Amino acid sequence: MLAAMFTLAWTSCDDDIEYTPAGAVQGAGVYFTPSTVTEYELEGPEGSITLNVMRTDSVGAINAELKSTYTEGGENVFTVPGSVSFAEGSSTSSVTIDYNNVVRGTTYEIELSFAEGTPYGRSSVTLSLLYPEEKVEVWEVVSEEAVLVENLFEAFGSSPMNITGITVEKEQTTKMYRFRSPFNNEYFMEQWGVEIYADDSNLPYIILDGETYGDAGYYIAPTALNFQMVNGEGPKEDATWNTFGSVAGNLSTADGPIEPGNATYPLGTYTETSKMFDLGSVYHNIGGYGYYTFGNGVFLLYLDPSMMGTDYDRDYTWSDLPEATGFFTSELRGESWMQAIQIAEEDSTFYRMPNLYSDAEKAHIYFHVNFEDGTVDIPDTQNTGMTTFGNPVYLEGVSTLSSYDETTGTLNLGFRFYIGDEEGEKVADLATVTETFLWGQSEFDQLQSSKIDDYVGNWIIPFSDGSETLQIPATISKVDETTLAVKGLSGAADYDDTMLLSYDTQTGWIRFSAQEVASLQGFQVFVFPYNSETGEFNEESLIGGITKSGTLKFLNDESNEGKYDAMVYVVNTGNGYSYLTSYWNFLEWGSNTAAATKSITSFGLNMRSIKHGFTPRRVYNNNLDMQPQPIQSHLSRNASMNGNANLFM
Repeated sequence: MLAAMFTLAWTSCDDDIEYTPAGAVQGAGVYFTPSTVTEYELEGPEGSITLNVMRTDSVGAINAELKSTYTEGGENVFTVPGSVSFAEGSSTSSVTIDYNNVVRGTTYEIELSFAEGTPYGRSSVTLSLLYPEEKVEVWEVVSEEAVLVENLFEAFGSSPMNITGITVEKEQTTKMYRFRSPFNNEYFMEQWGVEIYADDSNLPYIILDGETYGDAGYYIAPTALNFQMVNGEGPKEDATWNTFGSVAGNLSTADGPIEPGNATYPLGTYTETSKMFDLGSVYHNIGGYGYYTFGNGVFLLYLDPSMMGTDYDRDYTWSDLPEATGFFTSELRGESWMQAIQIAEEDSTFYRMPNLYSDAEKAHIYFHVNFEDGTVDIPDTQNTGMTTFGNPVYLEGVSTLSSYDETTGTLNLGFRFYIGDEEGEKVADLATVTETFLWGQSEFDQLQSSKIDDYVGNWIIPFSDGSETLQIPATISKVDETTLAVKGLSGAADYDDTMLLSYDTQTGWIRFSAQEVASLQGFQVFVFPYNSETGEFNEESLIGGITKSGTLKFLNDESNEGKYDAMVYVVNTGNGYSYLTSYWNFLEWGSNTAAATKSITSFGLNMRSIKHGFTPRRVYNNNLDMQPQPIQSHLSRNASMNGNANLFM
């Protein structure tokens, strides 16, 4: 069979058939390229299209005749040249067809052919050209009760507002939504006490465009909202001012245009489960100022008000309550700090601790306190702003652990921490703790009035250089009835670092002040109050006392110009100051008992230049890094439904 195929192949060459190679074609041998597009959708009533053409021989400069025929009416619309020119040595050229006054909805056909063609390429083509009917946008109402959460005048100190009763429309065949600007005279009267429009009945649309940038999100083109806010003057009517729009796709930074898809300035998104648009990162163009930008989560459009859910930050007006600021002790974190309190203007029993555990945006913790009966109610599903192994951490209240003691001013907050999904639904438990807050009490309220002899003894002191934490022993001895001596605080071996503390017989507290101590190798040595966050030290004071838990704690004297949280030994080298050992001590000292942590007593002398910017002793740590636990049944009750017993958790 294989032999027969070869035989057929060889015998098929008949002596009567002559093969003519391409270069031997008589005439120009002009043809259209294989990639020639033959169907076009015209974008306007006038314009042009260009076709690439070739010839089989590049010898000589020629003009190849081009013939054209049209469907009825085409000869009055299209202009086709009668020939195509090829330069000497060139086998490629092009033909441009101009058109003018094409009619919408009409498909035109043009047949083009070269008089001197070639059998080895398309020497004729038929073009089909359509100028489509004008697209008619059909808008359908999808909500007449939408709510816009906005804060357009945030730069001027306004609070978020909910604008209700907004009509939202969707274009029938595309991902385009629109609603009339709600910034009308009624809005400006509420915000500024003025009406700026003579007639505000036909304000422009704000269009959420989900088509232009596809999956990148909903884009808002630069939009004139018929007003301009002028810095230092106020709002005024202005029909041409570019007021509002998406940051991405419209604005630039020093690095260039902000492209859609930028993570820092996202376009808008739509969440089907809550029927909510987040308009994304948008701008307000303020006259005399420039573009004031907002992050996502500020402008929200709810198509269904019943699905808005609770947002305490949005739905309440929060005011600082300085007199309630107090001392917070965290069992979860194992540390204490002064914590601010804010109160809801709409509810005198509703409070929040701003950024209690995290510096993340809106990471506030909310609770109700009834001071008459001491009950505390903590709303569920609160986002702490923390994560554990990348998972968001939420909390809920534990009523049996929560209370307020009017006698001591102690607020106990029972928190159950858990891993939640995007909606805050529980995935796994983490920990249940009782956090303690001393309402309106400062750190100084934790210091007891003690006798001078109570300070005498051995203490264990945490020590740090900004990267590692160690412990050292130090000894306090009594010099006289108002003076104490501390030895060992520098951590330097073979150096008498004795410094003095003064005892106040009225308060029972002690005071540490900047002072010169024994010289070292001919250099002056000082011990100063120290700011471990900025690296600054100065001739200020710290106040100390023994807490109820038995620790010796020093606090920044409120009369200091700065805030100091440590003590540091420094050497005057004659050319400036250097650290004695590069370490400083923490200000809460523990009693040195037999059960105390092993201490390190020798560091060696290590003078080096003082540098600012060390790691601060206490910073927000948004990572909890706590292993999850199986979900426990925290609350259950039996109920009857259709005759069956059901357990609700």
